[in-house]
Amino acid sequence: MKRIFGFFIIAAVLGLGCSRESGTTVRVAQFTTDPNLIKIISEAAQGIEKRHPGLRVQLVNIPYNNYIEKITTQFAANNVPDVVYVEVNNFVDLYLRGAFMDLTPYCQKDALDLTGYYPGVLGRFSPGGRVYAIPQDTAPSGLVYYNKKFFQEAGLPFPTNKWKWPEPFLSICQKLVKKNATGKVVRWAYSDPYAIQFDSFMLSNGGNWVDDTDHPTRLTMDSPQALEAARFRWEMIHKYHVSPDPSEIQTFNFSAGAEDMFMNGKIAMMASGIWHTPKFLKAKDLDFDVVEFPAGPKGLKGWSSGGSGYAMSKDSKNKDLAWMVIKEMTSEATLTQLAATGMIQPALKKLADSDVFLKAPGAAHKKILLAMPQYSHYQPFVGNWNEILYGALTPALDPVWIGSKTPEEVLPEVTKRINEKFFKKDK
Repeated sequence: MKRIFGFFIIAAVLGLGCSRESGTTVRVAQFTTDPNLIKIISEAAQGIEKRHPGLRVQLVNIPYNNYIEKITTQFAANNVPDVVYVEVNNFVDLYLRGAFMDLTPYCQKDALDLTGYYPGVLGRFSPGGRVYAIPQDTAPSGLVYYNKKFFQEAGLPFPTNKWKWPEPFLSICQKLVKKNATGKVVRWAYSDPYAIQFDSFMLSNGGNWVDDTDHPTRLTMDSPQALEAARFRWEMIHKYHVSPDPSEIQTFNFSAGAEDMFMNGKIAMMASGIWHTPKFLKAKDLDFDVVEFPAGPKGLKGWSSGGSGYAMSKDSKNKDLAWMVIKEMTSEATLTQLAATGMIQPALKKLADSDVFLKAPGAAHKKILLAMPQYSHYQPFVGNWNEILYGALTPALDPVWIGSKTPEEVLPEVTKRINEKFFKKDK
């Protein structure tokens, strides 16, 4: 659904070559747009060039929405980038197309220690036990940002990682809602930043999108766990009125609506990932902190996750140089600079658990992120997942979140339809 964090989008393709020297060029496809991150990555490329005279590292930024299409087109046109920056979810489609080089021999040759990475993101990039991308960051989306002022006004203690849904989460939400003299809600309790979602509710309830994340054979959005989670999320909007419906949020275009509403005091809590922190720090009078997404009714924890890394194109004509670039782009020195922005949780565990990251600008209780990857879930390892998710499942749920249908009316039917179309086995 969201996924992201990777989740950066730009409006145009930019060439960011750093050296004017002639010689071999290693092209690196990127989708990063934050100015601070671009600066760090560009400086890292410049450093590589200085240490290797005659080498040019060309960074080419591509809008995230068009990333897969653009990279695929480049492969077809034999204009392949040597190195591809991948997010844990767009990695799947390109890997299944045979786009990437197996990096395992390179790792073994250079004795690269892979044990220091968070296992989840490394495993995502290592289908079949072979490494196809070196991780840069991990990005669990199970953070709940909360406005401390609103909790204090409501006489509520700040939430802790011991809370659950439906209770005490629902009661907390009800106390955080604020209405004006006419009864109109002027402050909602909770919202999601990427349209209306219930995946964290589903995952913390023991449900999942499919039967097996790594080897999916059918969609399971009609399971009791998924239905219960969707029902609760629906009731938050249409029964208890603690969350806005889509019509009450300015825009759900890549989180701008919910972000702005949280910054402007229109929402007391927002669930997402660490990448929102720099923007929230710029908001005047916003005193916020973070807590884990509430556990499910049975005490389970679960949320989706993003993350990113660098892969090598299988058709690169400069494989040894491409590998060298990958190593330097994911080096501890480069990751340290990225971690210091407060936007990125390094995939290297020791760096995440260092002052570089923990004392970077951000929420007071950011340290909770260190344990969160163990409860992270990735989207199904299937090449057409975006088509399933955005072409079938999400549109089918739109009437649910608007309120014209219930989850029970939609999820069983759309699950059956998707299974027949996308997961039907050959007889």
